[in-house]
Amino acid sequence: MTKPKPSGFTHESPKSKSISWYTPPEIFDALNLIYDLDPCSPGLDKSFVPAIACYTEADDGLTSPWHGLTWVNPPYDDTRTWLRKLAEHGSGVALVFARTDTAWFHEAAATADVVCFISGRIRFYQGDMVTRGGSPGAGSMLLAYGTEAADAVRQSGLGMCFTRS
Repeated sequence: MTKPKPSGFTHESPKSKSISWYTPPEIFDALNLIYDLDPCSPGLDKSFVPAIACYTEADDGLTSPWHGLTWVNPPYDDTRTWLRKLAEHGSGVALVFARTDTAWFHEAAATADVVCFISGRIRFYQGDMVTRGGSPGAGSMLLAYGTEAADAVRQSGLGMCFTRS
C-alpha cells in the first residue's frame, strides 16, 4: 500500500520531523511587550517569548491560575479551550492560525478587543530554535484582549487589524 500524499490542508510537512515550532523574535519585537506569563511554554530557556514566568506542559497551563499580561500560542489540537481561557482572563495576546471557517474563530473574534490578520506567513523556528521552517499551511492572526495588548497589536504593523466596537 502506498502512503498518501499530503492533501495541502495539514500543517504537517513530509520535509520536517519537528513537532515543536517557535514564534520568531520579530513578532515579539513588533509587539514590544513583556509578558507576565506564557502558559503554553516549552520552558523559558527554550522559547523566544519575552515572559517573566511560564507554565510548561507538566504544569498544565490550562488549569493553572493566570496572572497579568499573557502570551498564548496554544497547542493547536485544543485552540478553542485556550482562547476561551484567555478571553475569560481578559489580558493578553494569542497567536493562532487564521482559520476563519472554524467555530472557535467566530467565538474568539467576537470576544477579542482586536483581531489582526498577519501579513504573509510566519516562518516559525523548529524545536532546535535555529532552523526556520518553510511556509506553514495557513496564515496566522493575533487576538488581543485588554487595552495594553490591543494597543500593542494595533501599533505593531504586523497586519490588518480589526477592533471590536
